Amino acid sequence: MNTEYLRKKPKQMRSKLMFDSILEASTRVLEEVSFKKFTTNRVAEAAGISIGSLYQYFPNKQSILIELERIAIDKMTANIENLLFDENHTSQDRLFKVIEYFLITDSALYDNPFTANTEYSMQINKIKESLDFFLKSNKFIDEASDDFLADYIVMLISGIGSRLGKRNDIKDLDPYIEITFNSVMLSINTYQDK
Repeated sequence: MNTEYLRKKPKQMRSKLMFDSILEASTRVLEEVSFKKFTTNRVAEAAGISIGSLYQYFPNKQSILIELERIAIDKMTANIENLLFDENHTSQDRLFKVIEYFLITDSALYDNPFTANTEYSMQINKIKESLDFFLKSNKFIDEASDDFLADYIVMLISGIGSRLGKRNDIKDLDPYIEITFNSVMLSINTYQDK
């Protein structure tokens, strides 16, 4: 975990509570105002702390946003892995749910104009490894296959998520989710036939 953007990392329980309180307040502020109106003063006020206490951990608003994004990406990765290996659904249903979740979550990450996706590439690689294992364990590809198909699928879905996140005119993601799922299944079937 890269935390160079933090002024200090909380170590004691009281510090961790303060740190978490700042992040929770930041989330509430972001639900109420746009990124342009998001300020450290608003966050400190929402957290019920002094601005000096906030600055002990975060030097600026961008550092808060980067930490929120890091947490969101970690959560996204964990949720994708849970969806992939949820035995209550068929493998195709799980793949559909992963694509749906990824496109909704990934496209939302691009709403944040201040961050640099600090952990994104590392987590994308983790998702690719999980997807490769999923494809092999569900007999979509044989055990001896390299990770090309998983890499291709993750790049495809990530690219679509990026494009969707940069467009403000799209209100309903369902058609894009369906098209992406069909494209992934076509890719899998084509790969199996090679």
